[in-house]
Amino acid sequence: MKKYILTTCFIYSIVLVFAQKQTNIWYFGNRVGLDFNQVPPQPLNNATANSLEGSSTVSDKNGRLLFYTNGTVINNRQHLRMKNAGGLAGSTSSTNNTVAVPLPETDDSIYYVFTVGAAYELKQQLQYNIVNMKGDGGLGEIDPAGKNIMVEDKIFEKIAAIKHCNNKDSWIVIHKWNSDEYHAYLLTSAGLSTTPVITKTGLIITGRELNAIGTLKFWAKGTKLAAAHPFDNDAIELMDFDNKTGVLSNPIIIHPTITPVSPAVYGTEFSPDGRLLYVSSNDNAAETSTLYQFDITSNNAATIVASKQIIHQDNRYLAGALQTGPDQKIYMAIPNETSISVIDNPNTYGAGCNFVYNKIYVGQSVQFGLPTFLQSYFDTASIMYDFFRSGNCQDKNVKYKINRLSGIDSVKWDFGDSQTSQLLSPTNSYANPGFYNVKLVVYKTDCSGIFDTIIHKIWVADKADFLGPDTAVCATTKVKLGIAQVPEANYNWNTGATSNEITTGMTGTYWMEIELNGCTIRDSIDVLPKNAPFVNAGPDTVVCTFKPIILRAQTNVPTSYLWNTGETTNAISINKTGLYYVTVTHNGCPASDSVSVTPGECDVYFPSAFTPNHDSYNDNFGVATEVSLKYFSMQIFNKWGQLVFTSNDTGNKWDGTFKGKGVPNGAYVWTVSYTDRKGRKIADQGTVLLIR
Repeated sequence: MKKYILTTCFIYSIVLVFAQKQTNIWYFGNRVGLDFNQVPPQPLNNATANSLEGSSTVSDKNGRLLFYTNGTVINNRQHLRMKNAGGLAGSTSSTNNTVAVPLPETDDSIYYVFTVGAAYELKQQLQYNIVNMKGDGGLGEIDPAGKNIMVEDKIFEKIAAIKHCNNKDSWIVIHKWNSDEYHAYLLTSAGLSTTPVITKTGLIITGRELNAIGTLKFWAKGTKLAAAHPFDNDAIELMDFDNKTGVLSNPIIIHPTITPVSPAVYGTEFSPDGRLLYVSSNDNAAETSTLYQFDITSNNAATIVASKQIIHQDNRYLAGALQTGPDQKIYMAIPNETSISVIDNPNTYGAGCNFVYNKIYVGQSVQFGLPTFLQSYFDTASIMYDFFRSGNCQDKNVKYKINRLSGIDSVKWDFGDSQTSQLLSPTNSYANPGFYNVKLVVYKTDCSGIFDTIIHKIWVADKADFLGPDTAVCATTKVKLGIAQVPEANYNWNTGATSNEITTGMTGTYWMEIELNGCTIRDSIDVLPKNAPFVNAGPDTVVCTFKPIILRAQTNVPTSYLWNTGETTNAISINKTGLYYVTVTHNGCPASDSVSVTPGECDVYFPSAFTPNHDSYNDNFGVATEVSLKYFSMQIFNKWGQLVFTSNDTGNKWDGTFKGKGVPNGAYVWTVSYTDRKGRKIADQGTVLLIR
């Protein structure tokens, strides 16, 4: 849209009351969000993608964030761009710009992320991207071959998704531009259907492209669909939907106002029980925004219009999107506000629905949109069949419960130990501890005529000592704690970690609780300190090249040694300056010390021969010891008394050449005078034999 104007039993009961947790995290607007894992929902301000209008957020079945998108980019749970997930073909200025739908029979590891463009923009297409949540180390990625796959060109800013009546497959519905056609695409385990189910309703939307704005919204049970058509139409199109065939029927046109206003209707949402329809609308001429409520139970346009209730009207803001929450309340976006407004009792007709303006403060601008979801998630009766066990994981008498009983004709259990049952809530007695693959077959009464099969690995634990015996850790090392990966298990450490293993260098008591399909078990372990050995490499010292010294490591316990020279004895002989250090290890704990060796009071020494043959050994002649002199002068003469080399620096030595050429083999006379560090003036002379 454009800126055109201005515990198990506990767990079991919660599942039956609230919507599925895949909708528990919302991100929308100017990088804001809501966390419905808490009651009341708490604001989130850690998003890194923003949108003027549409967005979509996906959580796992435990309510933990997987990813979110504004139609142009997908961010993973770390709020970083998902691999290959930039440059999507949606628009942040599109009413319903994106929706994410899981591919059936993939355990929610594969998602189709659909995107829709915006009016007046170059791309107004329906495209999809395939997200593999097992990619990039579990952060998710888009396969380049499954990116920006075009399905249809030139469609409205509208998209909605709902489950097929078999509660596995999903319908994705869009509206063609310059047409009265709705197209319903079916997503099955084989992928997206290439041929849509087409329904013509008789209301052709054409003219200026802003007429394409407005939301498309399913009732959570999937039998009703509402479309908002603003500007020139200022109408709500209410239709029946056959979630078995994908066919729309019985279109009813509702005009909230007698005289059309502009920009007119924008957001729609059904009450959870499906009896009421809420509509947000804006009238620029009157400078008012209105939240309407209609009783749609009559299926008669005149009766529905006559039931109209003005729930809230204001001239302070524009009215944005409406969206049911996991708590079965309806949330309303108001552009440029820093709070979300809420309809607390949306099943109540009239003022009793209790609209609360700016109820939840979120800190940043909300903008027009709220996330678009697979709307079936908000139908508590459409939860996928699953089962849980109760009690402690060590219990051998295991009680089982199915998460919901509606729509079940009969069941069959296989407990993985050759025992079976056809009871809805059976108890199985296991003879031995171990892992058991428990299978539940649910024979359903829905339209599919098929059954669901659910398999979980059940752990009957032998005893609660899976972390092993207490251990000890050195001050400078770390220890790994944990257990081998248990399939389907959730982990909770007292450190806050949720992995099956942790690494720590801190002493203390650590406990981990494992939850596995309804049972829990806890074990603790103490990490004790290890005493590190004492080591002393001795004081800093001096050395002369031809007078080696001994460095000796002293320690308080028998141990192993490792010097930086590579030697592994407690004492080493050295004749060179430098930094020497030794590491000693005892009982797995290391300790180190070092000693600095500098030049000592060494005699000035000259070798009697040298071999300047460039083999890097005795190639030069001069002072052979490391000494510090205040004054130094050396001359070298051949046998005829000719001066062939002179130096005033002990580091500047003769390489056996004169005027750039090598001199013959033989004896050469040298003379030297120097003043040592004690101020003594010394003169000396001798001969050196040059050998090539």
